[in-house]
Amino acid sequence: MGAKGYFIVVAALVALMTAGSLTVAAVLMPEPNAWVYVLLQLCLVLTVVLFIILYRKTVTPIKTLSGGISLVKEQDFSTRLRPVGQADADQIIDLFNRMIDRLHNEELRIREQDYFLELLIAASPMGVLIADVDFRISSGNPALCRFLGIASVDAYRGKNLEDSGLPLLVQISGMEPESSRIVQTDPLHIYKCTLSSFMDKGFSHPFYMIEPLAEELFEAEKNAYRKVIRVISHEVNNTMAGIVSALGIMEKSSAESGDEDTAGMLSILLSRIDRMSRFITEYASMARLPEPVCRNTDANAFIRRVFPFLENLKGSRDIRFVLDLDEAAGEVDIDQVLMEQALTNIVKNAVEAFSSGSPENSIAIVTRPGYWCISNNGDPISESAAGKLFTPFFSTKPEGKGIGLLMIHEILTRSGIRFNLSTGEDGITRFEMFFRQV
Repeated sequence: MGAKGYFIVVAALVALMTAGSLTVAAVLMPEPNAWVYVLLQLCLVLTVVLFIILYRKTVTPIKTLSGGISLVKEQDFSTRLRPVGQADADQIIDLFNRMIDRLHNEELRIREQDYFLELLIAASPMGVLIADVDFRISSGNPALCRFLGIASVDAYRGKNLEDSGLPLLVQISGMEPESSRIVQTDPLHIYKCTLSSFMDKGFSHPFYMIEPLAEELFEAEKNAYRKVIRVISHEVNNTMAGIVSALGIMEKSSAESGDEDTAGMLSILLSRIDRMSRFITEYASMARLPEPVCRNTDANAFIRRVFPFLENLKGSRDIRFVLDLDEAAGEVDIDQVLMEQALTNIVKNAVEAFSSGSPENSIAIVTRPGYWCISNNGDPISESAAGKLFTPFFSTKPEGKGIGLLMIHEILTRSGIRFNLSTGEDGITRFEMFFRQV
């Protein structure tokens, strides 16, 4: 029972006692006198007035303060208490309102900070994974989802990192607090991972910051070989121009004088010089690769348009080409000229993966919404070669120049397309491309 209830009980008892006393006095009085009756009525009215004053001075302030306590319990910091007209109670109410103002301002400040941090984490190019006190997955930002190749972390919420089935998370599951580690999930993706923590409600919550390093390393290598290529191309072409001119005159003179041996030797030299010049020109083309101009393009229409050319890359080899196009593949954001060049190199590498002719040899081109895949059942990628893919000038072919995959990497990376090249457990080698949704 609250203060109001106790006051009502006491007031009722006092009222009953007062009324009973007046009644007894009136009954026992020997002679009714008018002044006595008036006095009794005044006492009764005075008692009622005193009770009303007492109610306003005691129960109303207590009731108001009790309502304020309920507001605090409900965390309603937007409502204020009204003064009740009693000095002591109004002083307490004023203090309470000022406390509520501070709590309200603090709540707004925390909400603004939380909102800013949410925006900052969401926009960060660095992956952020927040875990609970037991190191189970709690949340992650879009960059993390992009690194993991998933749409959302919702499906993994509550799981331990080692049980997630995601290679990157499995590798960082054993990290020590306040430590960093370099993690490589495949030849294309290298990350610097840092484990730290923050306090929330008195508990320490771990979080992981994941920073991609592969692009930075590749960019440094690319800038280095671009400078080398420019210097080599300039010096070789300038030098070869004079030599070719002189050898051409000598070849013509030898042929006219009947010295066929000398003319033949000079012809071979000119052929080798021409081959060297074209070799240097191909490398130089990497340094002059234009920036992609990407536009929304119907995925299936583009693949169907370039498919005849891609199929002709097999030459005389017995290779079956398969198209698996999803009608819901939609549009992709690509530079059609550069993408055709990239696909040419991908399919050419797939064709060269077959070391022997067989009617079972096949190359499949698959489209799905936001996803393309070119697969082949040729020779798998060896473990030694897997770690060097997309390395400048590296090639597994005796006559390879090491620029095919390099050009593919350059085109796809500049176009904002994620990709992966690997041989699966089924022995199928897949070049997968993941596009931003249009």
